[in-house]
Amino acid sequence: MKRLTILFTICLVALGSSYAANSKDETEALADSSILLRNYMKALETLAKERDSLNISATASTPNAYYYQLLSKPALYGSSLHQMLSQTDTSISDTQLQRLFAARKMLSSLYAGTPQLVTYTESDILGQAAIRSDINDRLQTSDKLADKVASATLAPQVDEAIEVVTRRPNFWKYSGTTSLQFAQNFITDNWYKGGETNWIGNFDLTLRANYNDQRKITWENTLDAQLGFQTTETDQNRTFRPSHNLLRYTGNAGYKAWKNWYYSLLVILQTQIAPNYQRNTDIITSKCLSPLEITVAPSMKYEIKWGKKQQFTGQLNIAPLAMKILYVNDDELVKNFGIAEGKNQKTTFGPNITLSTKWQICKQIVWNNRMYWFSNFDYHIWEWENNINFTVTKLITANLHLYPRFDNSNKNYRSGKDHDGTYLMFKELLSLGLTYNF
Repeated sequence: MKRLTILFTICLVALGSSYAANSKDETEALADSSILLRNYMKALETLAKERDSLNISATASTPNAYYYQLLSKPALYGSSLHQMLSQTDTSISDTQLQRLFAARKMLSSLYAGTPQLVTYTESDILGQAAIRSDINDRLQTSDKLADKVASATLAPQVDEAIEVVTRRPNFWKYSGTTSLQFAQNFITDNWYKGGETNWIGNFDLTLRANYNDQRKITWENTLDAQLGFQTTETDQNRTFRPSHNLLRYTGNAGYKAWKNWYYSLLVILQTQIAPNYQRNTDIITSKCLSPLEITVAPSMKYEIKWGKKQQFTGQLNIAPLAMKILYVNDDELVKNFGIAEGKNQKTTFGPNITLSTKWQICKQIVWNNRMYWFSNFDYHIWEWENNINFTVTKLITANLHLYPRFDNSNKNYRSGKDHDGTYLMFKELLSLGLTYNF
């Protein structure tokens, strides 16, 4: 409101100056201008008091349409005369109407005090097309703006015809993890693949290729390669011995039955990469494809997704009847794994349960778990792999590997010696190094 008052004052002063310049007598013109200025200052003071009585604070969002009569050329408006002559009740509480009444009252004061400044009428203003009166229809919220414009078109304008190409979405997702770790390793003396407690360097590689059509079919493929070497003091024949030694493929094809249950086929192929030797000899105890363990398990798979952000995920495979094949490629190593002479494999049948989970404990800690059990009711094999990853930075991580294993399938699986009666083995690995996810 204050800014509008200043603009109005400037307009009146300009008009007064023009009027004085056209007078013949310069002295009389200056006197008349001084009197005119004093009169308008009194009128503005009256308007300011009127504004204060309304208690209306001007803001940047105040509509200018209420003040167009004050800001345009001084003209005689019928609405202002009607309000002055009819003594309209201006005590209404609506603030917008109060602004409008105040503007009309100011114009009424202008007409009564200085009528010589009013050189235009309302008809003159309308004749200049300053105010449009031909728009009477209100735009409804259900109307579309495109329908109001006759020449509007939403069709793209191109020189050549558009060819629509339909592409099938890619349901495959590829990922992997690689790490180089330096570790402290602990292995019990009866570990079925040999080894000893020592400091080691370890390289791990995990590749994943998973298919999911988002409807019925899933196919998960995982390849794990783990190879670690340690320095050894008890073996005089070699400086390094493999301690972390695994090559494993896991495939799981599923067809959705209902909710989180799938009909599935689980296939596991597991062997080692580098050969193991008896200490202080050149006798090989195991090597690649000797042995090769193959598990084929038609099963029911349950997808695990727990937590608001699915912090705990995994899958449980239950196979009432699975087939386990133990194959030894080297004839000299057949006897180390309980296979009859002259044969390279043995096949057994029995129930199998495999549980694989991932628990995002927090942003820096992830616990990966794999539990495997197979039995033919004569012997049992149970494995529980635990990998707890601690993220130090984006690349630097620490890893705690805990691996208990129970195996009574062969009492003399190591070097042909009789077993001491303890079938529970344990392997521990604490490492710190570099990890990269892709």
